[in-house]
Amino acid sequence: MINAPKINPSLPRVRALTVFMLIGVMAIISRLWYIQIAHGDWNLQLSLGNERRLVRRIAPRGQITDIKGSVIAVNRYEIVVSAVPEEVKKEPASLELLAKLLHVPTADIQTIIDRNKITSFDPVRVAEDVDLATATVIEEQHLNLPGVIVSSEPVRYYPDGPLFGHVMGQMGEIQPEELKSRKNEGYRPGDYCGRNGLERAYDSVLKGLDGGREVQVDARGRMRSDLGDTEPVPGATVKLNIDKDVQRVAYDGLAALAAKGKPGAAVAIDPNTGAVLALVSVPSYDPNVWVKGLSNEDDKKIKSNALKPLIPRAFYYVGAPGSTFKLITAAAGLETGKTSQYDSDFCGGYITLGKWKKRCHKLGGHGHVTLNDAIAKSCDVFFYHLGQRLQPDNMAKYAREFGLGSVTGIDLSRDEKYPADKGGTVPDDAYMAKQHKRWMGGEIVDYAIGQAMLNVTPLQMCNVAAAIANGGTLYKPQVVNTVTRYDENNQPYISQEMTPKLLKHVGVSQSTLAIVRKGMESVMLPGGTGAASAIPGLTMAGKTGTAQMRQHGAMVNNAWFVGFAPADHPKIAVCVFVETGGHGGTISAPIARKMIATYLHMKIPEPKVVPVND
Repeated sequence: MINAPKINPSLPRVRALTVFMLIGVMAIISRLWYIQIAHGDWNLQLSLGNERRLVRRIAPRGQITDIKGSVIAVNRYEIVVSAVPEEVKKEPASLELLAKLLHVPTADIQTIIDRNKITSFDPVRVAEDVDLATATVIEEQHLNLPGVIVSSEPVRYYPDGPLFGHVMGQMGEIQPEELKSRKNEGYRPGDYCGRNGLERAYDSVLKGLDGGREVQVDARGRMRSDLGDTEPVPGATVKLNIDKDVQRVAYDGLAALAAKGKPGAAVAIDPNTGAVLALVSVPSYDPNVWVKGLSNEDDKKIKSNALKPLIPRAFYYVGAPGSTFKLITAAAGLETGKTSQYDSDFCGGYITLGKWKKRCHKLGGHGHVTLNDAIAKSCDVFFYHLGQRLQPDNMAKYAREFGLGSVTGIDLSRDEKYPADKGGTVPDDAYMAKQHKRWMGGEIVDYAIGQAMLNVTPLQMCNVAAAIANGGTLYKPQVVNTVTRYDENNQPYISQEMTPKLLKHVGVSQSTLAIVRKGMESVMLPGGTGAASAIPGLTMAGKTGTAQMRQHGAMVNNAWFVGFAPADHPKIAVCVFVETGGHGGTISAPIARKMIATYLHMKIPEPKVVPVND
């Protein structure tokens, strides 16, 4: 009989235990691989995050001043509440408490965090411009608000409100599509940047370099101590060529007219450099209302304003320049030999075109006039005849010589692809052919006095006056004088300084320019259309203009004036335009007079109110 081997009853249990242990070890190894390798970087950040946090400190935006150092744009500070996404996620109750203290729905805060989160550990602004009382309560509750940070941040502020509205432009929250292309500039979701105007054109230098505060926190994200600061580097200080006193005089004069429903613009330029001394569009807007986002109430108020305050009329409005264009017609006539300073013409108050009469602004006529008389008295009949001799192509040629029909390149542009100003329209035979039209007799004579299809901006016409003043050099208008940056030790250094930038030399002889200048001086003498706005003791040169346009079915007059002073060694060239204002000599010239006197530091008596028909 064969005896069966005896089986150790504990052996299956040992084998089972061994298998179980192997499975356990494999599970541990797998878990360690998952934690340390697959998610090692994330857990390292989490581990470090439980010890240190870098609280971003936004750099103050650079100041903007006028040429004398008077502040135009600066920063004020506001209290901001931020939340670290990972910490408030771990402590949902803290988010509910924060929402209660801020008097907003919890869902609103969560939406802000989700929309603007960069990483789980970067704080996200959830409330701005928080009042001191609320901020104090939040600080008192900091033990119950892990991951919540109360800080102070700089916010843009414009002390003069609408005085520099169209020059400064608007600030606004950076848009997602723009953020993609500007991340390397230090922008993050929820940040504010320049949207247009100077704030946009010089945004890259006005924005500083952000710093940070490194803090130690406990496992619940509560701050325990400061570990050190990295000081932010402020944005560059931008000094403008604009003189605030001249800007103010122009603004006040135009604002009084805008209050009566007559919007307008004023420009002043140094004819020797192209420096912009004043740039005013009225009605304006207060750029402060855009700094933290435009409210619905402000948006409706601006959009419902029939005078369209968002239009920068100084460099974006285009319209017929009226009799101010006679300066170019005169130059064209002299250069082509179609007239001379000695030629005389007779003005009987009208010319005949077919069966109808084209009248001069002086219905009784000016009698016999020379070119100088025609400029001084703004005789339409003289220029009607000259326009007939010149024809449109010649007038267009010299209009372009003086820069009309092209953008000036003023340094308020975002880049060359998006110019800030408009070029307007200078019609010629080719232009009419594209429109499938032919010139009519009335259009040709209207062209000679600055009407017809001719469209210009006030900035362009100021540049025309500046070029006549300086002997035929057309400069690029420049708003900015210097840009002063700061190094990492906050030491200033000038990184950009304005130098005159030539657009072109006008193709007109010095003798022609001298004759035109003489005519402009006569405008400001007794008998001239600008005489009422002359400044005692100062030789001035000017040209008034009244341009007709149809508005709401009726004909209205736009008032223009261009000029410069002193006439023998010009320091300032001006252009004042008032939409539906009336006659240039009565409405626009007095404002230009105050601008010139202010810039030259001259005290002047109030001008006599003398009706002028041009």
